Amino acid sequence: MPSFVRSPDDQTGISGGVVSFVCQAMGEPRPRITWTKKGKKVSSQRFEVKEFDGGCGSVLRIQPLRTNRDEAIYECTATNSLAEVTATAKLNVLEEDQIPHGFPTIDMGPQLKVVERTTTATMLCAARALQIENSNMSDEGKYECVAVNSAGTRFSSPANLYVRDQREVRRVPPRFSIPPTNHEVMPGGSVNLTCVAVGSPMPFVKWVSGEVGLSQENHLPVGRNVLELTNIHQSANYTCVAMSDLGVIEATAQVTVKALPKMPHFLGVVETTATSVTLNWESGNAEPVSYYLVQYRPKLSDNGFQEVDGVASTRYSIGGLSPFSEYEFRVLAVNSIGRGPPSSVVETRTGEQAPSSAPLHVQARLLSSSNILVQWEPPEEPNGQIQGYRIYYSSEPSEQSSTWKIHNTDESRFTTISGLTPGLTYSLKMLGFTAVGDGPLSDVLQIKTQQGVPSQPSGFEAEAELDTRIMLSWLWPGQDPIISYELLYWEASSPENKHRVTFNAAGSYAVDGLKPDTVYLFSLAARSERGLGLFTQPAEARTTQSMLGAPPRKVVAEALNSTAVKVTWTPPLFIKQQTGGYHVICSRLKNGEPHSQPLVVDISNLQAQEAVISGLLPETTYSLTVSAYTTKGNGALSKVKMVTTKGAVPGPPTMMISTMTGNTALIQWRPPKETVGEHVGYQLQFKRTDEESFTVKDFRKTDDHFTVTGLHKGAVYIFKLSAKNRAGTGEEYIKQISTPEDVPSSYPQNLSVVALTSTSTRMAWEPPPLAERNGNITKYVVMFRDINGQHNNSNSTTETQMTIQGLQPDTTYDIRVQAFTSKGGGSFSPSVQIKTMSTSMIAFTKNFGVKAVMKTSVLLTWDLPETYKSQVPLKILYNHQSVEVQGHLMRKLITQLQPDTDYSFILMSRGNGAGGLQQQVSIRTAPDLLIVKPTQYQLSEEEDRVMILLPQVPAEARVRWFYIVVIPESQVSLNRWENPEDMDVLELMLEAEADSHLQRQSPDLPQSYIAAKLDSLPEIFALGDDKKYH
Repeated sequence: MPSFVRSPDDQTGISGGVVSFVCQAMGEPRPRITWTKKGKKVSSQRFEVKEFDGGCGSVLRIQPLRTNRDEAIYECTATNSLAEVTATAKLNVLEEDQIPHGFPTIDMGPQLKVVERTTTATMLCAARALQIENSNMSDEGKYECVAVNSAGTRFSSPANLYVRDQREVRRVPPRFSIPPTNHEVMPGGSVNLTCVAVGSPMPFVKWVSGEVGLSQENHLPVGRNVLELTNIHQSANYTCVAMSDLGVIEATAQVTVKALPKMPHFLGVVETTATSVTLNWESGNAEPVSYYLVQYRPKLSDNGFQEVDGVASTRYSIGGLSPFSEYEFRVLAVNSIGRGPPSSVVETRTGEQAPSSAPLHVQARLLSSSNILVQWEPPEEPNGQIQGYRIYYSSEPSEQSSTWKIHNTDESRFTTISGLTPGLTYSLKMLGFTAVGDGPLSDVLQIKTQQGVPSQPSGFEAEAELDTRIMLSWLWPGQDPIISYELLYWEASSPENKHRVTFNAAGSYAVDGLKPDTVYLFSLAARSERGLGLFTQPAEARTTQSMLGAPPRKVVAEALNSTAVKVTWTPPLFIKQQTGGYHVICSRLKNGEPHSQPLVVDISNLQAQEAVISGLLPETTYSLTVSAYTTKGNGALSKVKMVTTKGAVPGPPTMMISTMTGNTALIQWRPPKETVGEHVGYQLQFKRTDEESFTVKDFRKTDDHFTVTGLHKGAVYIFKLSAKNRAGTGEEYIKQISTPEDVPSSYPQNLSVVALTSTSTRMAWEPPPLAERNGNITKYVVMFRDINGQHNNSNSTTETQMTIQGLQPDTTYDIRVQAFTSKGGGSFSPSVQIKTMSTSMIAFTKNFGVKAVMKTSVLLTWDLPETYKSQVPLKILYNHQSVEVQGHLMRKLITQLQPDTDYSFILMSRGNGAGGLQQQVSIRTAPDLLIVKPTQYQLSEEEDRVMILLPQVPAEARVRWFYIVVIPESQVSLNRWENPEDMDVLELMLEAEADSHLQRQSPDLPQSYIAAKLDSLPEIFALGDDKKYH
């Protein structure tokens, strides 16, 4: 029977490299060796089999290796007439970016050798040597050096050994007849290096650069070798080697790539004004440069540097800067090759200037009939340190400004003006000033010194929404008791034809029925119980052209990176069709004007609310507008939004991840192939895929690895690596790894009783802590036993709760729970003891449960058996509180709870003497999502409907239903509801199904009712549109 003398070993190779498996057997009769892969005989041009020892030994050589194709189990089979035996070896093939630390390297492989027959041939490989004594012609051939360790196997490049006969001829050592010469090339240029050597015998000639051979060892030319170099970007030395059995000689040629200029030195600021900075620097280059490039940006800006090119001297003034602002400056030199590195950055602040804008949001409020409080916000463009404010006021606004009274104040944001005459209307305007001078005056604000009369509405704005509608908005007065507003509006071309509208107190109002493409003026005044306040200065707006639809609203543009922006919007009002989409129009701007043909992106989905536009230029400003379209045509364009792309950032680096023992992972990386600007470092983000936030680590540009510790077993992690430059963080290299699973190292948490009867109990628990789950929980095993018995019972479930049936009444049980992964079960939880109810107890309620859960209230319901005496009261216990319920009731609304909080409710009977007779349910109240009240969006006297603006709720919020409830004001005061959640929604639903007794007696008395039941809240709800919402 055959037996193996040498079995093949498992090997790890590199894609494109070589591996060899050696197999040898013995036996009688002598066996022969065959190789198979996955049960099939190996056959490929890349597979080479060589036999030795008369067929009892064999070498399988694979070259070049392919990652996916060659990874497999290889079988060596030794066969004779008596039996066959098989040995196997596994081959792993790594890509270059997967090579781990410690993988063998060969610094110096064997070189071509020419020796005379009968002499000793020595082939060197690193620190080892192969010596062939008394060499013969049969020793001629190709030799390789192999380095092996536990990490893998690496083969050197092959080198030929030539054996020559001794001859009685004149012998001359090699010498160069044409040695290689030095060359200078432009970046990306080409050059041919020629080397000619002579001797007897004629020498072989090859090229090397450092330790890298550049000639094919199998086909070395004799006497002359020409090296062709193309696309050269780095200077290097190239060595010509001529060799024969009489010696080896070398000659080196230097190929120099013309260099980029060096960075300028001694950059400094020599002069500053409010809008300009003058810089001075020294060239720092011995050779003349073509010109200089000055870069600058605001110090706190996230965008890249702006550039001024073509600067011919070493002094330059940059204008058009913002006053009293900090800037960063640097300079680069440029020659015929390209840009050199930037100089060090210098910082400076521009000088002060008078403000170029007026104070914002100026408001005035009456404190008494002779005192007013004036409030404001600082100017948007202060251009320096605001020293104070100057307020001009007069009861005769037609007089020249020089006659107006002046009130000076410091840099605060409010002041009090006293000594006014009661009953007069005063006009106010104000300005801010710096140490340099005064800024412009604000718009005139009017206030009437009459107690109880509202002040002039502030922040009054008008915006066209449709071709027949303009939306008005304003700031709600802080403390004025407003009961209504009066609006005047007119066409700009017909000021004598004014329309007057009165409406209830609100913060916005939509004016409908207007003419398309027409300019309108609007003026607003507030009314209190004491009278009408002053009208605002007219606000102007033009209705859109007559179009098929309104423009999209709330358009927001955001720069994602250097080449892409994200645009979001909300759909137009009252869009009726379902077929259509949006056009996003993007125009490149230069000096505030379009600079090229606009890019139109078609989003063929009317439900879409965002788009990403890519392929843009870095550090460039674009204008964006959005319009909806249907099968009938295009709608109106939205307001234009401006956005500036970020500075160019690096491409993705290369990342390798090796999981190690001890819940750690080694992260290694290499710089990106595409780098832009100065590389300043790396950013690594990682987290479990089931976690929300990333852990972020920043590294220097010289760092190339990091060890992550504390990884959880049985988890999937995502890693994101990006390089950084001055403009920001570059593209991400994203990779996922999975850590091996294990049995849970902890037990399920918070085991508790949720419900209990005489023969069953419902238990609930939470999974083991995330860090100790060690994988996906596949099941839970619930172990329970009678405390007076020895027998354990168990049930399994994939849920975090279970109802245990078939228990004995009036019996105490010990219950534990255990979590399982695919690797097995963890430890049991601490036990919980429960006692089932006695059958002698009279069932006082059934089906105790939760009907509805709100943020601060819970509606509990139950059924009463026919045998239950209704005069016996019930009690509900929760959170160290108790509520008594009349015995005939079957529901109770528990109010004044905390949002997003766990509660347990126990329903008990008081009068039957049963002692512990009770039922229990547990819930968690809803999160506090509705933090803003609904507001009136539009009220039309001609129509019997009201438009309600509803609060926004996050899309990911877990809400089952929203109820819109209408309550008459009289009923609010009657029931004294302090919170909408104090209402019994179940009672309202029952009344919706059948007319109540009160309604039949008093049909004219308004009642509360549920207007809609919705699974998600719309932005605007039309109350009174005769539609059903369920």
